Amino acid sequence: MTHRPLARRVRSERGSALIFVAIAIFVLTGFSTFVLDHGVMWLARGQAQNAADAGALAGAIARAFDETDDPPTADGAAFDSAFNATQANLVLSEVPGIAVSWDCPTFVAGSKCVRVDAFRDGTNGSTALPTFFANLFGLTSQDVRATATARVAFGNAVNCMRPFAVADKWLEQAADPQRYNHWKKVSGTLSELNPHDIYGPPGSGNSTGYKVTNPDGTPADIGTELVMKSGIPSESESGIEPGWFLATQLPDGDGGWYSGAQDYKWAIANCIGNPVGIGDYLPTETGVMVGPTQQGFNLLKATDPYATWNDATDTVDNSCAPDCGPFSPRIIPIAVFDMDDFQKRNITQDWSDCPIGGQCVRVVNILGFFASHMAGSDIVGYLVMYPGEFVVGNPAVDVDEAFLVSVQLVR
Repeated sequence: MTHRPLARRVRSERGSALIFVAIAIFVLTGFSTFVLDHGVMWLARGQAQNAADAGALAGAIARAFDETDDPPTADGAAFDSAFNATQANLVLSEVPGIAVSWDCPTFVAGSKCVRVDAFRDGTNGSTALPTFFANLFGLTSQDVRATATARVAFGNAVNCMRPFAVADKWLEQAADPQRYNHWKKVSGTLSELNPHDIYGPPGSGNSTGYKVTNPDGTPADIGTELVMKSGIPSESESGIEPGWFLATQLPDGDGGWYSGAQDYKWAIANCIGNPVGIGDYLPTETGVMVGPTQQGFNLLKATDPYATWNDATDTVDNSCAPDCGPFSPRIIPIAVFDMDDFQKRNITQDWSDCPIGGQCVRVVNILGFFASHMAGSDIVGYLVMYPGEFVVGNPAVDVDEAFLVSVQLVR
């Protein structure tokens, strides 16, 4: 039997490949753990965040338009919307665990918020994520969770204003009830009546106008029937009736204004697509526009012909929405004007702030309005919330007066 010298055996590379293969398998397993298991975790983390975002936004929308109670009830529209929207977004093919609360981050404290936490970690009714290669290292599961908070913010402008400006509410003090009486011309001079009606515009701290909520947090004018009566500008000195409205011109986006009967009729039924905000001045149309108002309302009604108002729930029934839009196209924004300012200007014929000369009104608030039907020449409808936007430079109203809302993810 022959034997190779020891030095020759030491120099031999036979079997060395096994060592490199073993090292490579270990490294590849590590890479597989990182790529697959860590990738699964990040995929699930993104899906959990999408679920939480969807739930928070859905809940905040419900708080803005469907449930004004603060805080919302445990099984109300806001909770159900947040829960159902989160549940509809699967996390790695399974429904996540869900927790809904009304907590706001400190930097938006005092807002109406909806917080949603989505779990895939074995808590809150969820299951933990599986592992595929990490279990070779003793890791049999991994956990993810996500959180999102959306708040109800308030707007001061809209793009789809309709050509109506309705008189705001006031406190009746004058001897002539049911008509706004503050200013009169006496011997050619502007004078205050004594006693006179009291008006506080929105945002002034002593507003007498339309409100979303009362000081105790209970609903105020949401769902209130509003009968808009065609006003005659020349009669403003002798008093403005509740619901008195003026036909207005709207901006055309090119520095001009939609004006005249045909434009006015068209603007009732269509979105002009140009912003009108609180604090803006709108020129008024000449004349009462009774015929164009009726014609424009008929065009508007045709966009959702079977929609009706439900007095019990303060909502619209039998609408074509969501097929024809996110809400009934008969829910429109209308301007509220400062009739104290208008009455004073009309008596003195001072229209110096008006965009094109002649009469104008100053917008002090914007309401959502479901146009229900016409009674003679009056438009009958109900006050609702409406989606708005915030335009820097335009004033805002107080929270309890804000009918325009927008929803923002804040965390």
